[in-house]
Amino acid sequence: MGRYRQLIATIVLHGNNVSRVMPLRTPMLDGIALNQPEWQILEYLLENEQDDKCMNRISERLGIPQSSLSKAVKNLCRFGLVERFRQGGNRKNVILHPTEKGRELYRAFVPGMIDGCFAGFFQALDGISDADLAAFTEAMRRLTQGMEKQTDPAPLVPLE
Repeated sequence: MGRYRQLIATIVLHGNNVSRVMPLRTPMLDGIALNQPEWQILEYLLENEQDDKCMNRISERLGIPQSSLSKAVKNLCRFGLVERFRQGGNRKNVILHPTEKGRELYRAFVPGMIDGCFAGFFQALDGISDADLAAFTEAMRRLTQGMEKQTDPAPLVPLE
C-alpha cells in the first residue's frame, strides 16, 4: 500500500463503523426513528429532486440492494415520509416522492446531522482546492467501482 496505507486503513475503519451503525435507528419526531438506509433514501429524494426517482435507479445510485431498499421504502411510507407511484402503463417502475411530512423532518434534522457528523469532515477538507476535492471524489468512485466488481468466489470442490 506504500504511501496510501494510512488512507486505506482510515477507509476500512470508516466502512466498518458505517456497517455497525447502519441498522441502528435514530429517534426523530412523533415516534419516527430512521436507520441509515432510510435516511439516505429520504435525503436522496430531497437533495436530487431533478433526478429520476425510480426505485431501481435509487438502488444503483446509493448502492443499496433492491431488497433492502424495498424494505426501507416500506418503512418510509408507513411513517408518511414518502409516497410510491407508478407511471401510466408501466407497472414495473415504482417512482418515489417525499411528502411534506418528509420535507419537514429532513429540514428539522439536517442541521444537527451536519453539526454532529459532517462539520469536522468538512473542516478538514476546507484547505484543499476544488481540483483536489474532485480528484479525491474520483478516487473514491473508482474504489467503489472496484468493490462492486467483487463477487463471491466459486466454492471449492474436493478432488477425488
